Amino acid sequence: MKCDHCVLNLVHQQLRQLDKNTSTFSQQQQILTGLKQVFDLLGVLIVTSEGEVKFMTQRGKQLLSQYFSNYVSNSLPEILQNWLKHQISLLTSQSQASYPCFPLHIEQVGKRLSVHLISDLISREQYLLLWEEQKLPSFSIASLELLGLTKREAEVLFWVAKDKNNVGIAKVLGCCEGTVRKHLEHIHRKLEVQTRTAAVIVALERLGLLEEHFVAISS
Repeated sequence: MKCDHCVLNLVHQQLRQLDKNTSTFSQQQQILTGLKQVFDLLGVLIVTSEGEVKFMTQRGKQLLSQYFSNYVSNSLPEILQNWLKHQISLLTSQSQASYPCFPLHIEQVGKRLSVHLISDLISREQYLLLWEEQKLPSFSIASLELLGLTKREAEVLFWVAKDKNNVGIAKVLGCCEGTVRKHLEHIHRKLEVQTRTAAVIVALERLGLLEEHFVAISS
């Protein structure tokens, strides 16, 4: 899974180190090399408060073109400009001095672009944006195996999610209905649930495919 905070912390550490007086030129070069590797991976833009692009890496340019068909050179798309201005207004407000900068997420089929504003690097009306593209989790047999299920158990749960009953699943997998029931018992135990519906919901949650957890309340 991703580790946005780990990567962003690395960037923070590297940039803060640049502000210090390093003892040797070699140390400075090592810091710059580390920054370049991180920037090349995520994509970097330096923009003004009005959304004018002052600098971007090649990766940043690729992501802009990929996610924004109306992108115009040297200017952020409108949705990014609005997000940036809102973040800046919150950061510069006295009542929101410690406001955390939440990333902007933009999704395409199977992918998500995350845009991070580095709030403590504001200087002379220029802002640093870090970009990261990730594959979105999917509900598949392979992903279900990552939850600790065997391949056969993953296949059974996959077809349960497709609204097939035990007879239908047995027919698809070429086994008997009793075998399907046995696999479901194992699935319930591993996912710590009592029903097939709960098994699907827990699997979706653990794969990050549900926005929030459902809580059942009895009257």
